[in-house]
Parts: sequence; structure tokens; C-alpha cells
Amino acid sequence: MPQLIYRPEGEPAESAWIEAIWQQPVQRVFWIYGVPDEHERGGHRHKSCQMALHCVTGSVEVYVQTPEGDQNFALTMPDHYLFLDAHDWRLMHTFSPDAVLMVFASKPFHSTVYYEQPYRPIRLKPSASAASPVLVTHPDIIA
Repeated sequence: MPQLIYRPEGEPAESAWIEAIWQQPVQRVFWIYGVPDEHERGGHRHKSCQMALHCVTGSVEVYVQTPEGDQNFALTMPDHYLFLDAHDWRLMHTFSPDAVLMVFASKPFHSTVYYEQPYRPIRLKPSASAASPVLVTHPDIIA
């Protein structure tokens, strides 16, 4: 289940903070940037790899499908992280020209298995609906 989590100031380094939430180490970090207008990234889910998406600068929208339903997220604040389980099918879209999306993964690239087929037809919603997710502070993190 996707979770948009607020990372309060003064928390440990990003990778240590994410590892505390996952209860396992970060195995890979990569960046997505320079995405042209009208282009999308992702369009898949994983067999066993969890991911945390962090828009360092700019903004990006993320459409997520789970077996239970669809959700839209807008990553517009540098202290917000979108945590995705392996089974969360994701599509990153509407990148601002200055967007830099930092992605933390729980598996190395060579052991990642992708499933491209979404659970149901894709229903992207206008960006206004993407601002509605509830932010949580993860209960396992002590400030």
C-alpha cells in the first residue's frame, strides 16, 4: 500500500531513515531527471522490490494501482517521500521541467523483476486530485 510520509527536519540521513522504515538496507539509489513534456516513467510493479520516491526539486505526479484501488500522489515538497510496496504498480508523469526524482530501492538492479501489466485500465486524474493524500509521520521513527 503506498504511503506518503513526511520526513521531519533533524531525522537521520535519508538512507538510514528509509532503512529504519523498511527494516532492511537500501540496495540501490538512482535519479530520474530531464523527462520531456508528456513523457512518463515507470509503468510497472516489482516482484519483491520496495521503493521510496523523493522529488528533490520540482514536482512529479505518481499514479499508483494496487489490487484494492487507484491513487494519485503529487510530490511537490522536498520533505515528502512516497513509499511503494513491490506490488504497487506505478506510473510517474507530469514532471516539471526542473524535476529531479530520487529513488531508493530495496533490491539491486540485477535482481529486480518487473511486471508491466497494470491491475486494471489506467485512469489518470487531473493534478488537482493528486494533492489529497494524507501525510503520515512513520510511527517507527523517533524524532
